Amino acid sequence: MAERALPPGGGRRRAFFGALDADGWTWAGIKALGWFVVLVVVLGYLPDRAYYFTVFPTIDLGANIVSPINLCPPDNADLPCPAPVGSLIPWQGNPPQLSLPEGRVDAVAITAGTSLYVAGGSGPGGASASVFQTTVSAEGNLSPWKTAAALPAPRVGAAEATISGTTLLIGGADQEGKPSDAVYEAVLDANGALTGWKPLPALTLPKPLAGAAAVVGPTSVWLLGGRDATGGYSRSVYRSIADATTGALGPWKEQPALVLPAGRAFAVGAEVGNFLYLAGGQDAHGAQASVFRLSLDSKGEPAVDAATNGVLGWNVSRQSQSLPAPRADASGFVANGSLYVVGGRDAAGTPTDSFYWATPDAAGDLAGGWQQLTQDNLAAAGQAGRVSEPRAGAAAVVTSGQAFLIGGAGIGGPSAATLRSDISPRPPFFALGLVGATIPALSIKGDIGQQLGYVDASVVGGTDFALLILIGVAFSHRRATRRFFSRLTRGRVHPPLEDEYSG
Repeated sequence: MAERALPPGGGRRRAFFGALDADGWTWAGIKALGWFVVLVVVLGYLPDRAYYFTVFPTIDLGANIVSPINLCPPDNADLPCPAPVGSLIPWQGNPPQLSLPEGRVDAVAITAGTSLYVAGGSGPGGASASVFQTTVSAEGNLSPWKTAAALPAPRVGAAEATISGTTLLIGGADQEGKPSDAVYEAVLDANGALTGWKPLPALTLPKPLAGAAAVVGPTSVWLLGGRDATGGYSRSVYRSIADATTGALGPWKEQPALVLPAGRAFAVGAEVGNFLYLAGGQDAHGAQASVFRLSLDSKGEPAVDAATNGVLGWNVSRQSQSLPAPRADASGFVANGSLYVVGGRDAAGTPTDSFYWATPDAAGDLAGGWQQLTQDNLAAAGQAGRVSEPRAGAAAVVTSGQAFLIGGAGIGGPSAATLRSDISPRPPFFALGLVGATIPALSIKGDIGQQLGYVDASVVGGTDFALLILIGVAFSHRRATRRFFSRLTRGRVHPPLEDEYSG
């Protein structure tokens, strides 16, 4: 029997440039996956982006992993764009009317509600008992300083600790320069206003200390090093543990198994993660660059060696993890998961404007070393641009998203000026990457922005759902849809042929 040719349209249709059978499972699976992605994008991703476009300052479109083009807001000043992790917006000086009534060195800063206090320190007349108070707005702006309840006695180089709502001022030197063993509690009313100071005989230090570092842990206060009554540099570590029921601190207990590797005073003490750090400081040989680290367990107790069941004790930093240069009487704080060491005196005893930060890894190592940006060195705006502001012994505090350095010793003596820095540099407002982009958004704040975001998301989601229904109807009635577009375009889209959808 002679072979007969297939009728027109009787051959098996091919898809994807002829590589796949148009009626096969492979092509059907690819189309199903494609439509699944479309559904996720139009009903999930786009409404999500609509919400965040309303409430966020920027939104990311796509997977913007690598962005060779970045534009940052002017708030970041001259920081690199994007700003390095851990960097701060460059320091700015507050106007003269927001300076302290007089210069202060080695005072302590205390926050309570919206109030900020600077207590004690050394001024033009020597050791002082005066306390100054200001308020901090939600935007980080200060009000003019005024006088608050004075300390019972002058104190210079005291340590400060706040735990469970109790604020302590610990030790420090008196008007004759002799270390003290006294501990005072700040008496605050319900609004955070300082009404006085209360001596705490039960927390009297085992020995007088000045320039010690107080570090607050989950359940206790640690007191590290300091200078004692003989003028020596202490290696002692003391701990006051809070009662689990009342939160009241117990008497100081010396930790003989945790003595410091070397005596230190006026060092930066901090807790980051499950680790205590003591950075820099001074001893009989002057300013030091070493960093000591103590491991803690999840309960804030000293970590124990599983093999020997003994306390691990302090580790001394390797050279790569020590401070880039010796620093004593520096200011320090913790933010963004990083430890910051600001200013201080160098090996020659001169105040510096340096700014260092390091971010510990899970093991507590400063594996990336200490970072430094010239733009983050201490400076204030002057007639000729940014003017270096060396500081040692400044009171440091972080509140309302701002870091403040108050007072301190400059090149010319005690300073009354206040520097501040935003601890959260802004991300790029526009970035163009290989597979995505970052674009500016509306950034409507508060409940209004949130409600408008919900409305925008529902409108986009509802519109997309309606479009999907129309697309489904169009695919179900291809001939009618083709005729409709033919009439709509006045014949530019040709109507279907009789046999176009046959077979």
